Amino acid sequence: MNMLLEYSIQMRPNSLFFTFWKKPPTAINMGIYVFNFTNPVEFLSGKEKLKVQEIGPYVYKEHIKNDNVTFNDNGTISFITRREVTFVPEMSINDPTKVFINVPNVIMLGASSALHDAGFLMNYPFLQLTNILDAQPILNMSVYDYLWGYEDSLVSLASNIMPNFINFQKFGLMDRMYDEGENIITMYIKKNADMKDEKGRYLSIDKYNGSPGLEQWGYINTKDNETRKENTACNILQGTMDGLLFPPHLDKDATFRIYRKVFCRPLPIMYRKEITAYYGLPGYYYTFMDDFADPPEQNPNNKCYCPSKKICLKKGLINVTPCYYNIPSAISFPHFLDADPSLLEDIDGLSPDQEKHGSHLILQQTTGVPLYIRSRMQTNLVIYHTRYNSKIRPFNDKVIPLFWFDTTLPEAPIKIIFILKLILQILPMMQTILMYLFGIGGVTMIIWSFVHILRVLRQQRKKEQEVPRQADFDLRMPLCNGQCTSLTILPTVKKIT
Repeated sequence: MNMLLEYSIQMRPNSLFFTFWKKPPTAINMGIYVFNFTNPVEFLSGKEKLKVQEIGPYVYKEHIKNDNVTFNDNGTISFITRREVTFVPEMSINDPTKVFINVPNVIMLGASSALHDAGFLMNYPFLQLTNILDAQPILNMSVYDYLWGYEDSLVSLASNIMPNFINFQKFGLMDRMYDEGENIITMYIKKNADMKDEKGRYLSIDKYNGSPGLEQWGYINTKDNETRKENTACNILQGTMDGLLFPPHLDKDATFRIYRKVFCRPLPIMYRKEITAYYGLPGYYYTFMDDFADPPEQNPNNKCYCPSKKICLKKGLINVTPCYYNIPSAISFPHFLDADPSLLEDIDGLSPDQEKHGSHLILQQTTGVPLYIRSRMQTNLVIYHTRYNSKIRPFNDKVIPLFWFDTTLPEAPIKIIFILKLILQILPMMQTILMYLFGIGGVTMIIWSFVHILRVLRQQRKKEQEVPRQADFDLRMPLCNGQCTSLTILPTVKKIT
């Protein structure tokens, strides 16, 4: 039975788990919640602090497929992950094309924030450009345009001036998030002895587009595959997981870093407890590490994520600026859950709640298959102190929530559940029952054989007792005077005395 299990969880062509990994049989649900500015006039005039209203969910299904899979001779496979998103109206609050909201002008505010320390000579031309284009810090548009793209004069101008950097004509938050391109990922498929060691960890990433590190955080390859910059905890990608499958026979002491391009960095998770998951399957419960979004004074490993030596983001904020056109931005838990309390002081309408805004993951520890996923993250615009544009002065020194997404695998598909129960519970139980049955059958056969032998022996003895002894017979030859033709057996008449 163990051989069947081990064969099923091998990453080899046509194996059970390879089939599930190559094209997962179920889509992931992603609920989007956007923040509507309810007092734009009062806020921009400085009369009130910003008030936001959460609107959602707008639900999309994310279908994942791993294409161009190649098995390499060095114990790795290479592939390209493709994601397709479809809208699910029956699970959404309303039609996103018909609901209009007030939202920040991400391009205008983001560019101004990026230039906050660039000096007058850089800021003045940009200020004049925004005035000529009549760019406003708060826009009114449909939810759909906000998420999937709207025409913006600044974007159009930038795409014409810098086509290699801004290669799109419309700007939308979700549209930019899913514009990942075709990334060639190389993954280890040889098992290593120590699961706590990330180097060469089974099913972990070896290279991403040919690089073992992240260029946006300073990992630069030379022609001889060496680095010109010292590797840091921020730019090493080797050993991270893509989140679709984890190594089988999980070690509770092993921590995992999950990488997806939208996060701009690996996010660490750790084991918390063992639970009974759906349909009675055992599972390990994981959450993000407690200090993964702490500032450097609390978690020194995060020092290399600081935008500059003088500026580090507050607790609960994860810098993603290098991955989004250098627009100062950060991700966090929704409603700034577990973040610095000061982030809530500038905004009304946020109510962090662990039950509504926390994240966790349940893995089946024997196979490494995710049984449940709940990943919740919020995208925020970081506005540094600007000096030259009075229109955006009310946004200074604030972190503005844009939207948050609830990525969910409610439970593994019934097909996977059935196969897991078959391999992990039903077949071992049947094996145990058969072993007991064979054992009982063997003992029964031994007992039956012993009883049969005793019965044969008893019958043989009884027959021996029923045959008359030779002493009880007297064989005599009668006097026939030559006329007898056969022997006559005459019983001996015992004399009674």
